[in-house]
Amino acid sequence: MNIKTLYVVIAEAERFLRIAKEAKAWEAKSEFPFYGSKQTAATRRASMDLTRALAVLRKW
Repeated sequence: MNIKTLYVVIAEAERFLRIAKEAKAWEAKSEFPFYGSKQTAATRRASMDLTRALAVLRKW
């Protein structure tokens, strides 16, 4: 396992958690939660980025 890859995975995980918390807070205020908002799109993107970073980590 490469230490640089591990740092990338940690950063992506922290980014995903931050964005997911923002989406959750937005959902609480929204009249139509989780229906194609910028927050849900950002959450999906962060999830994909985290998945790809984890795949690289698993290769080693």
